Amino acid sequence: MKFTLAKSIRYWWPVTVRMPDPNTPGKIIEQQLKVLFEPKGRDEAIAAQDAYAALGSVRERADHEHAELRDVVKGWDDVVDEDRNPVPFTEEAIQAALQLSWFRTGVYNAYADSLAGQEARLGN
Repeated sequence: MKFTLAKSIRYWWPVTVRMPDPNTPGKIIEQQLKVLFEPKGRDEAIAAQDAYAALGSVRERADHEHAELRDVVKGWDDVVDEDRNPVPFTEEAIQAALQLSWFRTGVYNAYADSLAGQEARLGN
């Protein structure tokens, strides 16, 4: 396959979220979803890292991290609510999901793996 140099690339990537099992104390469960990523270019990513390094408070850094994820996550699939109804991807929904550390960790890990050319680690 020939390399395609595109101005913008979007791709679906599997995400595994490891979280506490609400029914079994001390146990972890894994849940999967798919995320549509649109990565930043190198210069934009470096500028974002520089901006992060210049921030002084924990709140500013957390807000910056959330904004960075919202910038590269363009959609999701296989996300449901407590009644098993699909949750559409909206600004409010992604903001709520980003409040959960295990969601952020899963998305960060999947994004980093995808950028590094790592095959998706399904079930890990």
